[in-house]
Parts: sequence; C-alpha cells; structure tokens
Amino acid sequence: MEIVSGLHQLRTPMNTPGLPYVMPYLFEGPDGVALFDAGYGTKEATRAMTDELSTRGYQPSDIRMLVISHAHPDHLGMAAWVKEQSPDCELVMLEREWQWIQDRWLGFDDWEDHSNDWLVRHGITRAEVDAADRAGAVGLGGAVTPRGMQRLAARLWHRVSPRHRDRSWRRSFRMDTKPDRVVQDGEVIEFGDWRLQSIWTPGHTPGHLCVYEPNHKLMLTGDHVLPRITPNVSMHNDDEANGRSPLAEYMSSLAKTAEFDSDQGLPAHEYNIEDLPARCHELIEHHEERLEEVLIGIGDGAATAGDVSGRVKWNTRPFEQFNIWQKRSALGETLAHLQVLLDADRVRRFDDDCTRWERV
Repeated sequence: MEIVSGLHQLRTPMNTPGLPYVMPYLFEGPDGVALFDAGYGTKEATRAMTDELSTRGYQPSDIRMLVISHAHPDHLGMAAWVKEQSPDCELVMLEREWQWIQDRWLGFDDWEDHSNDWLVRHGITRAEVDAADRAGAVGLGGAVTPRGMQRLAARLWHRVSPRHRDRSWRRSFRMDTKPDRVVQDGEVIEFGDWRLQSIWTPGHTPGHLCVYEPNHKLMLTGDHVLPRITPNVSMHNDDEANGRSPLAEYMSSLAKTAEFDSDQGLPAHEYNIEDLPARCHELIEHHEERLEEVLIGIGDGAATAGDVSGRVKWNTRPFEQFNIWQKRSALGETLAHLQVLLDADRVRRFDDDCTRWERV
C-alpha cells in the first residue's frame, strides 16, 4: 500500500506460519528508490521484491539505498542480493549493530558449542541438547562460518518444506555483507527530499534502528514495536559475558520511542500501529507484569532459568513442548527478566555446576 505520497509498504515472504511476510518500506527519490529493510535472500523473496518494484515502475537496479533495521536474516538476508543487482546501492545500518555482527558472528567458528554449553548451564539437559544437535535443530547462528554454513545448508534442507527448498536459502543467513555507511543515534539519513532521523532502539538486538520521518510523523519500527506480538528480547551467552541487560535496554527504548510525535507506527510484521505511544506503554506494562511472573516462578528455593521457563505461561504451548530452538529463545527471554530482577536486588544468582536463582 502507499502510506503517503512516495512511501510504499511492500511484502516479501517468510517461512514461518505465524509471521508469513516481512514488510519493507520503499521511498521514492529523484533517480531511484531507497528501502528500509528487504527480507530474506531466498529466491521466493527476491522474486517478490522484484515484482513489488515492477508494480511501482522500478527494477532492482534502481535501489540506491538499503537501510537495515537490524541484523536478523528476515531483515538483512536480502542485502547481498540487492548489492548484486545494484552494486552502487548504499547499505546503511547503525554502527552499534555492525559492531555486534562482528563481535558475535564474524570469525566465531565455535559459536554453536558455546551456545550449547550455555543452554546446559541454565537448566537444559545435555542429553536434550546433544539429541537436538544431531537432528540439526540447534546452532543456526553458526551459519556465518564456513563450517557453520555447511551445517546450516544441510539442516535447513531437511527442516523447511519443499515449497521453500531453494538453494538460495543459505543466503538468507549471510551476515558478512559490509555496510557502506554506519550511522549514530539521531543522525539524519537523506534520500532525495526524505529526511529520516536514526533512532537507536536497543533490546531486540543491541543496535536495532528505527527511523522517524518528521514531515508525516511516521516511525518505522522494524521489530522494535509490533502491533500484536511481543518482540523477542533475549539474554545470550555473550550478553552475560559483557554485562548487557537486553530487557532494561528494551524498556528504556520503548519509553524513548513513545516520546516522539508519531501519527503512525510502521512495523516490519503484522499491520500498522495506529497509536504508537500507547503500544509502547502497553509493552512496558507487559514486561513489568512478566517480571513479577518470573519472580514467582523461581519459587521458594533456588531454580535454574530452565525451571522458571517451565513455570511461566507462554502464549503458544507449554515450555516442555517447545523444540530446542524455541527453548533457547524462551530461556533467553526468561534470563533477560532475571537480569533486570538481579540488578534491582530482587533476586540472587548462584553459579556452581549450573546457574541458579533465588528470591531475596
């Protein structure tokens, strides 16, 4: 759809039934177009992008700029393809996100092993992790290394439906496309008559980027704010090592986003957000309630994050019915809440054979 004159909301397909598509945004300029996000790098997704551009009188070679909200494959995955189609396209992301890509993903060949050890330390049994690893359900993050890329290609071939089994799937997880420009919080990205203000909104990832278009009071929110579901905000093993508190960052970012004079939020999934400040406050309230639920979930003794994850409510099904990849995500969310409680001196943490938590 056309949001305002010269700004269009597109759709490219995903491979998950709960979120069937990504919504990139196309800005028209005097000699081409700029995109905010793009989608996966699959053949199906790149065909959809080509068709979306054609409908509006453009072709992939007309893409002059690609601004990335954050480094997840449904947002960054098409970047390599875009650069192939339009070599002079300027790839833009927040500097903090590019640093995170380098720190976590690039050249880190044993990421999978560290991640598996982290699961065990927080209450998932080694037998379950090893069984899932043999089945190919753990370690998607290893895709950025040569060994990990080979593993990922084999695993995805067996995991995805025949409809999505195209050889370009591995490009969906390519993380080594270097940005042409990195921006800072508050920096203006100019494209033709468009002046897009960069808004650093950490939480979902450390360098998540929203952009604010002041003339029409529009905020492009990526995965920072979604209208129906709660974006995943997880603690990971590298976050623990460097002292990052993703949930604290996220709640602060929500308050920051709510302060903008926005008539509408334009997210990467689902549908448009009519009252962005209200949705931000709703998400803050949700996490405040979740903090209390996690605190209760610890119980009267000491508990691992895996124990707590099994005691809190999840919207889809119980924790014990999750596959190992879903458990890793859920465990990360639980740990993000536990970290906030720890920083508020409401819980204590004990580390021996595994990590346990106790209410103060």
